[in-house]
Amino acid sequence: MMSDELTLDMLDIPCGWRRGEGDWTGVAAAFARGETIEVIQEVGSTLWQNSLPEKHCLYWEGENLSTIKARIWISFTQRRFSPDSAFPKVQWHPRVLWLGIGCERYTARELIETAIQNVCRGYHLAESAIAGIATIDTKAGEVGLLELCQARNWPLKTFAADILSSVEVPNPSNIAAKQVGTPSVAEAAALCAIELISCTILKNRQDACEAKSESACEVGILPARERLLVPKKIFRSGKKTGSVTVAVAVCPIEYVG
Repeated sequence: MMSDELTLDMLDIPCGWRRGEGDWTGVAAAFARGETIEVIQEVGSTLWQNSLPEKHCLYWEGENLSTIKARIWISFTQRRFSPDSAFPKVQWHPRVLWLGIGCERYTARELIETAIQNVCRGYHLAESAIAGIATIDTKAGEVGLLELCQARNWPLKTFAADILSSVEVPNPSNIAAKQVGTPSVAEAAALCAIELISCTILKNRQDACEAKSESACEVGILPARERLLVPKKIFRSGKKTGSVTVAVAVCPIEYVG
């Protein structure tokens, strides 16, 4: 297959990746002309690269910089591209962000959603890169969480207090420990979620992940401060009651469920 026969839509992009902002028409045109297109991949599986034809117009970051005519970003970052850019750019978002959520009972979906949006805007995270939500098991029936997950097609992963309390976090709370049996809900749940997903996917790929050990998962070997992209942030409704705690962890493997 020649490079001018390869099109943007023919790339074997993994299932579950979301198209982000950008000049998709412009990048597609660069493909059609067989021009040099730079790919900057920061997260997600690279297996799609194995299906490229021998002759193609894609180059990886740092190669053929002087002849670049378009760029593809693959990351969880929400980038804003200038309309005056020298060449068209687009972004794909693998679903690698797991949100740990802590909330009071009967917290409205709107407050939870607003808290998540504020975190994403504040840290330049793409909402389309969100894989799912994680929390303590006592929140498994929380209506606001369930409504949000159903509306956004996000899985909800829950963990028992004793599991959460065993996770090292940067911001433990003695108050939370007394109230719910674990010094952390949001941070610990986000970290538990990425380890669980990594173990599950690696097992499905028949890779070694014995007894969910941290070394086998290749997730727990990193310190919490590196796995945890956003430490807990607390948002209040402005009323006497109602608050949401959000933390964000990055999984090395994208969620494709």
